[in-house]
Formats: sequence, structure tokens, C-alpha cells
Amino acid sequence: MTWSPTEMGDFMSVDNNMMVGFYEGIWIAIKMFMASSMFPIVVIFLILSIILKLKMPVIKGKYGEWVVKSKLRNLGDAYTVFHDVYIPNGERGLTQVDHIVTSVYGIFVIETKHYNGWIFGDEYKPYWTQVIYKRKTKMHNPIRQNYGHVQALLTYIGQEGMQDVHSIVAFSPNSTFKFKKEFKSAHVIQFPELLATIKQYKEHCISKVMVKGINDKLAGLLVKDKSERKRLEVKHLQSIQLAKGTKQSMRTWTQRSKNTSQQESSVMNAACPKCSGILTLKSGRYGTFYGCSNYPDCRYTEKVEDERQSI
Repeated sequence: MTWSPTEMGDFMSVDNNMMVGFYEGIWIAIKMFMASSMFPIVVIFLILSIILKLKMPVIKGKYGEWVVKSKLRNLGDAYTVFHDVYIPNGERGLTQVDHIVTSVYGIFVIETKHYNGWIFGDEYKPYWTQVIYKRKTKMHNPIRQNYGHVQALLTYIGQEGMQDVHSIVAFSPNSTFKFKKEFKSAHVIQFPELLATIKQYKEHCISKVMVKGINDKLAGLLVKDKSERKRLEVKHLQSIQLAKGTKQSMRTWTQRSKNTSQQESSVMNAACPKCSGILTLKSGRYGTFYGCSNYPDCRYTEKVEDERQSI
């Protein structure tokens, strides 16, 4: 079929008119929708959705801290709990600690992580991985993070050599741990296990006088004024930026942890001379020693040699 130039022009004109009419129809529909009562609701919904998506990590973190706060209230009068503490950390500014629990049974420094999905990680590697379906997300090693918190706390209270300080990393119960090895320098648990983890320590190892002194120092860090807390939050963020260029303390931590692991491995097969149990490396109020695995039935101990203590 052959069209003449006139017929072709008429066809193109009809086609253009159809397109113009189509776009005009869409524009009229948009204007009608904007004039309707539903338009402001939809706009507000979209704005809130965007804000919620951007703020979701912060919201999850705050919710996790709230859950842990609720559980720590049930510890009892023998324990004192401090939440969201900003500790002076020398030239590095401020260190923010989610929760600190003090007692005659020990000091507990708690880092909360409200993560879902599978959690993969190694004690000595700088990053862990969260996997939700096939999406992988990196996170900083929380054991390393909390090690920094513990060191800042001990320095602030003037007890750098204290042994009875326990690092706890608490994850949401919606997470699933996929760790290949047990951790030696921290308890990595889920929120429901928190109280049992703390209360497993039943031996009096810190005097009441010392606990009171620590509590007094930590109470001096509590801030109720909102503007002052905001200032501390900003200063803490600045400290994080500064810390990115300073990794020497983390390398020291890794070396210490590896040395401890090697020491434990060296005595793994050593037998107790009293009951033939296994001698394992332990820490107490008087330092490090080898104790029998059959404790309390067997109370045999052996001092750690000086060269083994050096790190």
C-alpha cells in the first residue's frame, strides 16, 4: 500500500494529536489528584517512609538499648547499672558505652547490637558480616569495639590492671550466630541470655568500698540536660572520625588475645597431678593461673611462669 504525501501528513497529524491528548489526560488526572483530599496524606506518607528508611539503623539501635535496659532492671539491688555513658578517652575524645554494670562480683561492659539475620565473625578480624537472604553487610568487630570501651573505662576509674571486668556483646534474638570458634575475650550472646551471663559470676572479687568509688566516678558522667547530651554526642562522633586513623590499640589487642590463645593451647593437654583433670588458663583477683577443669571438686592451681605472663 502506497500513501501519498498528503495522506502521510494527515496520519502524522492524527498521531501527534493522540499523543498530545494522552499527556493532557495524564496531567489532568495529576491535577485532580493534587486537588483531592488524599494528596496531602500520600505526600506525608511518602516523606515519612523516606525518613523511616534513613533513620531505621538508629531506631533499631535505640530499641535494642531499651530492651537491654528493661532486662538489666531485674538484676537486683546487688548491682548498679549505668546507661549510655560518655567516658573521657584522652586525646581520642569520648567513648560511648551502651551499659555498664558494677557489683562486688565484677564489672560488666555491655555493647548492644540489634541485628537480624546470620552473623559471621572471628575474634581477631576487624569486620564481621551480617547476611539476610543473599545480602551481605559488613560491621565493625563488636568484640574489638567493646575492648576499647573496657580500656577507656579502666583508665578513667584508675584501675588499668583490674582483672574482674567482663566484656559482653548482646545481639537481638532475631539474629543467628554462625561462629566457627568460641570467643575467649568476650561473651557474645543474645538479649535473653544477658541476666544469666552476668549472674554466673558469684564470687566476691571486688570490695564494696572499691565498687562505691567506681560508682561515684561513673555517676559524675551522667548527663540529664538535653543540650549537654547533644554536645557530647557531637563530640563523640568527632572522636570516631579521629579514631579511624589510629589503630595501634587494636593491633595491641589482637596480639594480646593471640598470645593468650597460644598460652592456653600450650597447656591444653597438661594433666592435673591430683585428679588427672585438664589444666586451663584462668584469671582471678590475684592474676593469671592454671586451674583444674574439675573445680570445685579439685582446687589444684599452678602459677603462671613469668615468661608466659609477658605479652
